[in-house]
Amino acid sequence: MGPTKVMQAITSAAAILATASPAAGGLVVDTAPTTPQPYVLPNLRGSAVDFGGLIIRTLVPNTTSCGSLSIVGVNSGPSPLNLIHYHKEFEAFYALKGGVQVFHNSNQGRQVQANDFVLLAPGNNHTYRPNDLDFQLSLCMAPGGIDEFFAATGVPYQSSAPFNPEDQSELNVTKVLSLMPKFNIVPEPYNTINIEWINGTTADGLDTWHIADQTLPTDPSKPYFISSNRGPKYLQHGSNKVIAQLASGKQTNDKLSIATITMKPNQPSAQIKFSVDQALQVTEGQVHLQIGNDTAQLIFGDLAFIPRGTYFRYWSTVGFTKFINWSAGQGLADSLIEQSQEWSHATWPA
Repeated sequence: MGPTKVMQAITSAAAILATASPAAGGLVVDTAPTTPQPYVLPNLRGSAVDFGGLIIRTLVPNTTSCGSLSIVGVNSGPSPLNLIHYHKEFEAFYALKGGVQVFHNSNQGRQVQANDFVLLAPGNNHTYRPNDLDFQLSLCMAPGGIDEFFAATGVPYQSSAPFNPEDQSELNVTKVLSLMPKFNIVPEPYNTINIEWINGTTADGLDTWHIADQTLPTDPSKPYFISSNRGPKYLQHGSNKVIAQLASGKQTNDKLSIATITMKPNQPSAQIKFSVDQALQVTEGQVHLQIGNDTAQLIFGDLAFIPRGTYFRYWSTVGFTKFINWSAGQGLADSLIEQSQEWSHATWPA
C-alpha cells in the first residue's frame, strides 16, 4: 500500500501535547460535554430521554463535534415498529447486544444482532423494531444533529436502569411529526415493509447473512447490511491488529469512516493525531487511552471522544479486545488499513 495520508505519528517522548485538553476533573465524565474536548463516557451514562420506550443517551453531541457527527446509544426491550421515514444524512447502526429488525426501502430487511452493522444512505426509507428483552445499539449520524431531535421530542429519563421494562409510555406523535422537518427527517407513513423473512433476512440476504462474506457497495446512495465479522478485513502484522471495515468515504461521500479494531495485549502506541473528530467504543475486552497526562480504562460500551488535532495513545492489557472506531472522515482505522494486508479471519494468527 502507499504511504499513509491520514496519520501523523509522533514517536518522540517530547511529543506536542493535545490541542484540546480534558476537563479539570480528568477524562471520565458523567455527561458528554457540549464543547469540543476529549472525554470518556462510561456505558449507560450521559444525558438520556425516553422516546416512546426507547431510552436514548447522547454519547457525542452535535455541538461537541462542531456538526460533523452525532452518536447516541439506544436501549430497550421489545418495542413496536417505528415510524417509516428517511433522513438527508448518513445514518449507521452498530448492535452491541440483543436484537432488532431493521427494514429499508420496502423490500429489504435483516435481524440485526450483536456486532452487526447497518448503513442507511440519505433518502432511503427505513424503520426498525427492537425484539429482544435486553437490546442495545449505537447510532451515528453525519452530519450531526440527531441527538438534538431526540432531546426535543423525548421525555427526560433519570434512572440508572438501561431502560424501564414496565414502560407503557407512547410518543407524542403530533410533536414528533411537527419537529421532523427541522431535523431533515421525512416521514413516509404510507410506505410498506416486507415482513416475509427466512433465517433473519429477506430474500436478498439468504446466501450471505451471518454465513458468508459481504462486500461494501461503491455507490454512496445504496444502503446495506454487514453481519458480524463478514465484511472486508485487514491484518496489521506488526501489532497483530485486525481491522474490519464497515464504511469508508466511498460509501458515505467522505462523511464517515467506521470499522472495528481487534487487538491483542500490547504496549502503548506512539502518540498519534488526526484531522477529523472520532470516537472509540469498546465492545469486548479493555482499552487504555492516554491524552496528555490523563489516562482512562474503557470496558464494554464505554466511549471515548477524540477531537480533531488531539494527540492520544491507546493499548490493551487483556487477552482479546475489540472496539468500534467512529470517525467523521479518515481516522485511526483508515491509517491502520493503509499499513495492512487483506485478511480472511476475525482474529490475528498465532
